[in-house]
Amino acid sequence: MDYISSRTNPLIVRMAKLSDKKYRDEERLFAAEGIKLFEEILSSDITPEYAFATEKNAHLLTRLSQKTKCYTVSESVYEKISCEKAPQGVFCAIKYLDNFHKFDTIYSGSLSAPVFCLSSLRDPGNLGTVMRTARAFGVGTLILSSDCTDLYSPKTVRASMGALFAVNTLRTPNLAATLRDLQDKGYTTNAAALDASAVTLPSLAVTPKTCFVVGNEGHGLSEEIISACQNTVYIPMTEGCESLNASVAASLLMWEVYKSAN
Repeated sequence: MDYISSRTNPLIVRMAKLSDKKYRDEERLFAAEGIKLFEEILSSDITPEYAFATEKNAHLLTRLSQKTKCYTVSESVYEKISCEKAPQGVFCAIKYLDNFHKFDTIYSGSLSAPVFCLSSLRDPGNLGTVMRTARAFGVGTLILSSDCTDLYSPKTVRASMGALFAVNTLRTPNLAATLRDLQDKGYTTNAAALDASAVTLPSLAVTPKTCFVVGNEGHGLSEEIISACQNTVYIPMTEGCESLNASVAASLLMWEVYKSAN
């Protein structure tokens, strides 16, 4: 296993740039850091392109496929490539997961149910948390509007806790059109919003083909997305509470669909 001690090593310079979305897209590589994500990688079918570990954690890399180029690095070098405040000393660079994640595609054909949609979600921590919950509650397809935050942001990857490697995700350039296509395929689409026609979540007849849409953390759903849905639904709360965190709301809605199928 090669040892890298120079922070100016060309490969290290490349890895350090993966914190930047533009460079991630150019390289079609993203970073996954930490022991938990490393264990998730090992238990999946994913083979990283590169893996790096400090001398303390070098033994971990022996568990990777021979297809992965593995390197032991000095603490100083690891600090250069790490995006973590408290680095755990193991870092993998992975090719974009084209088998799980489809981009700039308008929905057509069949998707695995249940389907859940996100519109204009901007916080990478929220997106990662939603993915983690989607995995836990058996969401078959997660659909994102094109202006949702980056799927491969280090914060999204970290918050997903490995769900990024397992949840089928579609990023669509026209969520309203995608929602109408879902309706044609027998899905019932429900905007998580409070308006004059909204019904409470407990009163909604939820099935595995019930599709919910959760919107932006600060502004909720646009009128275009609400109009594209068949219903609006809200989660009852204690009087005086204005709203829930987007990822918390998504979790409650996913749980209702999960219950309907189990």
